[in-house]
Amino acid sequence: TPHPTPKKDFGMCGIRVGVLYTRNDEVRKAVNKLAVFHGCPGPVQHILRQFLSDREWLDNVFFPTNRRRLKEAQNILVDGLAEIGIPVFKSSGGLYIWADFRKFLKSQTFEAEADLWWKLLQEKLLISPGKAFCCYEPGWFRLVFSDSVDKIYLCLQRLQQMLHDKIDESIPICSSPPVKNEYHESDDEPSNYMSTSVDDVSEGCSHLKKIAVF
Repeated sequence: TPHPTPKKDFGMCGIRVGVLYTRNDEVRKAVNKLAVFHGCPGPVQHILRQFLSDREWLDNVFFPTNRRRLKEAQNILVDGLAEIGIPVFKSSGGLYIWADFRKFLKSQTFEAEADLWWKLLQEKLLISPGKAFCCYEPGWFRLVFSDSVDKIYLCLQRLQQMLHDKIDESIPICSSPPVKNEYHESDDEPSNYMSTSVDDVSEGCSHLKKIAVF
């Protein structure tokens, strides 16, 4: 069973704690020398011990709830992007999706990708371009979905307005090859978790074209 990490599994950004279990004396000695400069503060150890020791609550309440919320958020984002005309690469883990924006590029170059990324930033959309992750093909972007439903819907609304109401006026849409292994909803659940609530989600994305963002 994978051990939980404070940053990803509990939403504790900045709390970077790791545990090394080894029977290799040489490895242990080397790490002990480095640990002098990278020790975990006492208060952090105390907090981690408090909630990690409650295995019943973690296994029966926290992890199942966060997994359900994360899966729900993923479906909302994937379905919303599909309605806008943005396919995504199928995945079953992680906190983000890999989306295909190639048809919205002026040309199939990383310069055009950077230009689209800058336009996204101007619309207050912080979406990471593929080049930042060494993607060999321009036009792919990474979208994180471990957030509240309201923010995911807002992201979709702004994308709808920008890509179809603004870019269409000035940027010729390039054709792009079909995405292999395109995402289709399944029963697979992501292996990570999030702590933001997506309860009471009942509306789909069919209303996005009618919503104006101010």
